[in-house]
Amino acid sequence: MSGEYTCMAYNYVTENSSSNSKMLTVIHATETVIREDRVPINSENFTLICDVTGPFEMIYWMKDGMRLNMTNSTAHSDMSYHIENNMLHFTPVTLYDDGMYQCVATNQAGPQESPQYMLLVNYGPLNVTISGPDSAKVGVTVSFTCFADSRPDCDFNWFFNNQLWTAVTAGPVITFPALKESEGTYICKARNPVTNITKYKTKDFTLSHASALHFPSHGGLMMMGLFAFFVPVLFT
Repeated sequence: MSGEYTCMAYNYVTENSSSNSKMLTVIHATETVIREDRVPINSENFTLICDVTGPFEMIYWMKDGMRLNMTNSTAHSDMSYHIENNMLHFTPVTLYDDGMYQCVATNQAGPQESPQYMLLVNYGPLNVTISGPDSAKVGVTVSFTCFADSRPDCDFNWFFNNQLWTAVTAGPVITFPALKESEGTYICKARNPVTNITKYKTKDFTLSHASALHFPSHGGLMMMGLFAFFVPVLFT
């Protein structure tokens, strides 16, 4: 319905006419949606893009319901971003940037918020550890579990005695019987499939043996006897 509308008046007696025109512009609400330029990885540059359908006057960004500063990120020393046109640049993106984002486009019809976009920054693996006993008796079933602080979860592989070309098993847990052949160094390989970062952790395993009883030698027994004999004399 946008366009120029004209009203015309005609006097049938005087046969005079006059007209006046008015331009009508219909302002409709915009449609907004957020997309990313790449997968968000910790300590790498990352950009959110606000795609707008329809006319708009300005765009601003919100995080967790709060409007972001339009020029820079002085609110938090661990956050670094700037806004350029319809883009929100993180330089770089970090775990402090995790949160719910929206872009808002405004025109005379009012503000139009985009659907919520949850930003979860991928990272790791960090702090790779192995839990399990260092030793066990022969025949006991032993389990080691590999942990890694990571997003998303890591892929795990186990190796034995530095034979890194042949994985013993896959998954965070390895189980084996405590035998002489089981003694050695177990290696957990943790790889993040998104960040493509790999870290290793090692753990040594040995068999535990029952402690034998130790008896003093013949000479030792004689010395103990002499000491016992002289004690009453020393303290009389």
